[in-house]
Amino acid sequence: MLKKRNVFFWLLSLLILIGISGETHNVEKAKSQETNASVIKLTKNISRITLQFGLRPNTAALTGPDGVLLVDTGHKDVADQLVLTVKELKKGAIKYIINTHLHHDHAGGNDIAGKNAEIINLNNLSQCVSKGVVSQSKEELKGKSGTPLGKFYLLNFNGEQIKLIPYPGVHSSTDLIIYFSSSGVAHMGDLLLTQSFPAVGPNVQKYMGFLEIIIDFFPSETKFIGGHGRDYSMNDLKEYQKMLLTTIEIVRREMKNGKTVEETKSAKVLERWKDWGVYLEFLNTDYWINAVYISYQ
Repeated sequence: MLKKRNVFFWLLSLLILIGISGETHNVEKAKSQETNASVIKLTKNISRITLQFGLRPNTAALTGPDGVLLVDTGHKDVADQLVLTVKELKKGAIKYIINTHLHHDHAGGNDIAGKNAEIINLNNLSQCVSKGVVSQSKEELKGKSGTPLGKFYLLNFNGEQIKLIPYPGVHSSTDLIIYFSSSGVAHMGDLLLTQSFPAVGPNVQKYMGFLEIIIDFFPSETKFIGGHGRDYSMNDLKEYQKMLLTTIEIVRREMKNGKTVEETKSAKVLERWKDWGVYLEFLNTDYWINAVYISYQ
């Protein structure tokens, strides 16, 4: 029976990592005319754009004399509106698009927004180095404790030093952290969901280790853009970590007491944290209980 539940959970995780079900995609198309944009200015030249459509992924826009650089392009259905929103921020061509990962809610608008742009993602970084678009660092990024975050790639644009830090294998196989190191802004993609439980499936232990490294590496004044949801300060990120550790401890206690996944869900042991399953409804407390059971069994 447990094996069957594991198979079901793996299939559920796969749907989550792909992004969204076909049924929701149809709803997106039906609501495409109702979309509006929220623009939050984080620094003089960096804004966070969120189109109120579908999964509401967050795009970052770096503007300046060299043109525009976008981090993620969101859903294909509303890519035209993203382009119009960017034009309101800054007149000039979109020169670069960097994808935090290749799920369609983050890279679906590439073909439309990036018609004349250089598109960069984890899968083509080697080609980008060969073409001279980015350079590869020989050094490793390390946190305050000396813990390595990994090697990185560098792009200089609009006077900004942009570090592209690969971190695949926790949320997806193509995850990049985009760090505007001159301005102290990091776009984490779906490695950080600021109003939801993390979409990491059976990789909860890996994810908690990842958060430790991120908190250790980034300066205390860093502004974090998540893949979906509001922006975070370092204090916000630490509070998020505490919440996850608390919920994991509660679920693991149920596991140690011999409770099944279904018994733990029925007991509503995470009812206090049910609001974390509102912004992205498929990442609710039942999902998180499943994820912890699979990750720690």
